[in-house]
Amino acid sequence: MTKWFAGTALAALSVAMLVDGASAQALKGPEPAPVGQSLQKGEGVRIARDKLMRVEALERYGEPGWVADLVTEGKLPPVKDRLPERPIVVDTSSVEGPGVYGGVLRHVSGSRPQGWNWAAGNVLAWGGVEEIISQCLVRNAPAWMLTAENTEPLPQLATSWEWSTDGHALTMHLLKGAKWSDGQPFTADDVVFHWEDNMNDPNVAAWGRPAAYGEGTKLEKVDDATIRWVFTEAFPVTTLYQMGYQKMCPGPAHILKPLHPKYNKDATYGSYATALSPDKTPWVTMGPWTVTEYRPNQIMVMRRNPYFYEVDDKGNQLPYLDEVQYKLSTWEDRTIQTVAGSADYANLEDPSLYLESMRQAQKPDFPTQVIWGPRSIDWSVLPNYSTVCGAASDRDRAIRELNRNGEFRRIVSQGIDRQALGQSLVRGPFIIPFAGGLHPESDFGSPDMTVFYPYDLPGAKAALAKMGFTDTDGDGIVNWPADKGPLAGRNLDINLAYSTLYPTDTSIAQSLATMLRELGINAVLQPNNTELVNLIDGCAWDWVVRRGDRYAQAPIMNLDYLAPVAANRPEWHRGTPEKPQELLPFETELVALVRRIQSEPDAGRRNALLRDFNRLQTENVYQIGLVSVPAALLIGKRLHNVPAGTPVLAYGWGEDGAMRERLFVPTSQQGTVPELAPRTLPGVR
Repeated sequence: MTKWFAGTALAALSVAMLVDGASAQALKGPEPAPVGQSLQKGEGVRIARDKLMRVEALERYGEPGWVADLVTEGKLPPVKDRLPERPIVVDTSSVEGPGVYGGVLRHVSGSRPQGWNWAAGNVLAWGGVEEIISQCLVRNAPAWMLTAENTEPLPQLATSWEWSTDGHALTMHLLKGAKWSDGQPFTADDVVFHWEDNMNDPNVAAWGRPAAYGEGTKLEKVDDATIRWVFTEAFPVTTLYQMGYQKMCPGPAHILKPLHPKYNKDATYGSYATALSPDKTPWVTMGPWTVTEYRPNQIMVMRRNPYFYEVDDKGNQLPYLDEVQYKLSTWEDRTIQTVAGSADYANLEDPSLYLESMRQAQKPDFPTQVIWGPRSIDWSVLPNYSTVCGAASDRDRAIRELNRNGEFRRIVSQGIDRQALGQSLVRGPFIIPFAGGLHPESDFGSPDMTVFYPYDLPGAKAALAKMGFTDTDGDGIVNWPADKGPLAGRNLDINLAYSTLYPTDTSIAQSLATMLRELGINAVLQPNNTELVNLIDGCAWDWVVRRGDRYAQAPIMNLDYLAPVAANRPEWHRGTPEKPQELLPFETELVALVRRIQSEPDAGRRNALLRDFNRLQTENVYQIGLVSVPAALLIGKRLHNVPAGTPVLAYGWGEDGAMRERLFVPTSQQGTVPELAPRTLPGVR
């Protein structure tokens, strides 16, 4: 491995050196982080946890009349036999009340489904599709509504849990008698299969990994409706949050096991990941709706799941809406159609559309509610730190060593005019400069938790020259020092990858290339017309423009994404199961802080540790933060039971935070949007 920085700050990097090192003295020191004007209006819903969702057997249950007709015809069991013994009862008093059955919810997605095996890491199409199809042990997104005394995750496939006296065991009770959408039983076997044969199998690209639950963690089946976690550390309370969205979300073992190479000698891991292509419908889920029709690049149709395990507080089986439609288009089109009234839901998170959307919203016939939230969306440049994954050449290794140099990261950070970058995206009070890391506008945040280094192009250029990078050939790009390293004398070219699926990412990448050229760095743009997941997983990149969201807004649920506590995390510093990451000194401190946060039962002390974590990572410029923006929820006015103050992003995305199974359309308005598959259920003829 090339170690040509061995005698510099790289070998003895510390927080003090970043502030007081000789080269860094040419740069302006830290100053208070920018604070933005809030666009939020009014108070949001606040409700006790055990009132929002509880587990209880009710005296009677209801369902749509046309579904009851199928029961009478002998095509479907009675509703009480399709529900768990004790279903999850969802409150309606905190919104408008019990809804009426029927109607359509229209979404637009800019992504495309890879397939339906989310256990093997398939992308299901984003835009709220994942939250419908992949139900998890616990549910985090609606926690934004909870009163402060108890913000523990809400029940989903697990209905309750209790810790052992010594804190090393957590027993979870599952939905007893629940069924998949094809009528097959849901049991502990589904959960154990997900843990043992997906998350614990390094050959499966699962969304979650065991290391996020602590070294040596084990999962045991007690009986069909009970599992027990066994932990090495006592009371790792934050692991509960790790059992939500995308992590502990088991697939149907009765379908997946026969496709897994452990149980099928003719299968491979490749065939396992791709066996359930998007055209294989209806797909099987525990969610409120399931995909019954897929037309590539056109539409996905979801119909109500007759075995869904939730009811409202009157005993009516949820969801209220019979159909969900996903037009497959672009993310920009999602916003445009929702503003126009031809779609019902969008997260307004593209700054270039903010001003026009606000102008349209002033019209009296505007068909959409606009609910502004905190600055929960950000963009950063992620430098690749990995020395053991994807570094295939001397050139790759030299770039990685440069990325690992804290002095260099700070130079790059202070060579970027964040204020100008933000105003180029949208004029007005929306965007503020962002230092990277976690969001101050969050439940645990405070302005003093961020170390912010201001724009200082002259200082950055001088500091870069002190590192030996000067323009020796007069082309405006600095050259690698002539007497050191495999790239000696060459231009400082760094590949900058970004996704063209998001217009903001493209705009930011192009603006960055211009700013970095002023600094003397040639950012070679690498556009990708897909999500960046596969590129990042392969480790073969220098820098990426990356939009941050729930990892930074609700880190308690995603601690494994923030520091290298597992081989495949964080995105910008990957190791492999055979070769773990080579940690920098401050990363070792970050990992130690994450471990303390994981086992801290007191929320106040946990939040203080998160602020300590953020100070350390921003002081070391762990990611090169760019800008942070608020987002707004756009939702059609014909939809009712939208909780007041629903954020685009808090403990999860707004699609699930709004609890779509509670949304309804009044009967008088249902005919304005026709169902594409009326009076049909998945798998029922």
